Amino acid sequence: MEEGSAPDQQLIEAVLGGDTEAFSELVRRYQRMVGSVAWRYGIRREDIEDVVNEVFIKVFRNLHRYRPDHPFSTWLYRLAVNHSVDFTRRRRRDRLQDEFPEQMEDPTPSQSSGVEQDEDAALLRAALNEVSPKYQEALKLVYIEGLKVEDAARALAVPVGTVKTRLMRGREALRKILVRRNPGHFGGEHALP
Repeated sequence: MEEGSAPDQQLIEAVLGGDTEAFSELVRRYQRMVGSVAWRYGIRREDIEDVVNEVFIKVFRNLHRYRPDHPFSTWLYRLAVNHSVDFTRRRRRDRLQDEFPEQMEDPTPSQSSGVEQDEDAALLRAALNEVSPKYQEALKLVYIEGLKVEDAARALAVPVGTVKTRLMRGREALRKILVRRNPGHFGGEHALP
């Protein structure tokens, strides 16, 4: 939050009172975070702006449901995650057809170490998409978004122990998928945390 800017709760109260400029400030303050969530949930770059707009339309329509027991950013983050997951599910069939040609691209030999990292990341993303959604959410919140387990629990509206269990089971499911698909590649030195 910028020096001298209004706290989120003050802006929310102003929006609920009909102040559209206060809503514009909330959008400016959080649109990057929402875009980042969309990107991390596998939404294509060309769709991110649409997803961000859709999320803020939902925010505007549902702002009266927000309760200040938790930070606004946590509530918004949860809404962005849910919308991104729904969007991804709706587009999954189309995405599979669109992404196939990308997998066939031939990387240039001069970038081999970067290419290996990109390949590992692509393998990990593909495997993560096969993991149960409840485990995916926990893994993405903690390992990709960098949230603490407690913050992830608040975002998911579950107990901390549930997040820890989902992380453990999610890592194991991810490991099994990676080893099954690439036994020589993910057996030893590339072991998961």
